Amino acid sequence: MSNTVIKYGLIAAVIGGIYLFSNNSGTSYVEDDIDLNLALDITVDTLHAYDESMGGQKPEGDAAFLGFAEQLGTNYNLAQPPLYKSQIGVSPQADASLLAFSDTNMNRALDEGEEALFKIEIDGEQSRIIASSRSGAVNDHHFSGTSLLTGYLIGSMLSRQRGAGVTSKQLASKKPVTARAAARSRAGSGSHSSGK
Repeated sequence: MSNTVIKYGLIAAVIGGIYLFSNNSGTSYVEDDIDLNLALDITVDTLHAYDESMGGQKPEGDAAFLGFAEQLGTNYNLAQPPLYKSQIGVSPQADASLLAFSDTNMNRALDEGEEALFKIEIDGEQSRIIASSRSGAVNDHHFSGTSLLTGYLIGSMLSRQRGAGVTSKQLASKKPVTARAAARSRAGSGSHSSGK
């Protein structure tokens, strides 16, 4: 009798462990601490304000891209309500994306140990600005780039993308998704925890 109780107890423990593991692995995700809609609103507003501040002048080389990144960092930090709990820096990347990070030492440079928060990309073919968070959430806003500087800046960024091997097809495939949906997708896409 006691062997039967032990046997059924072990079976119940194994089934309970499998149940708990499968439920936890399917629903765990990184909470978003960044409001991507607010980040996108600031990005689009900064694009237009930066354009106006240049007064129609065409900047040399990467000056427009670098100046835009610097102004974007300033505006992210002026946001009300605050976009993040500490200072945000913006690091221009070789593929023309802009990486927003937690600038803990407030030197405006991405240093070792500073945490990436979200990334901004331009989809020129569909006139979208895309924001992707570290949780896997994606959101986008459409823009109209009709002015000289905006057109030049977007063109410069698209040229950098092509030089880095980023294709318009890759950007077009980025569709809005919540952090929770991204976690579910990762958990069900061949991860070892789901047994695929």
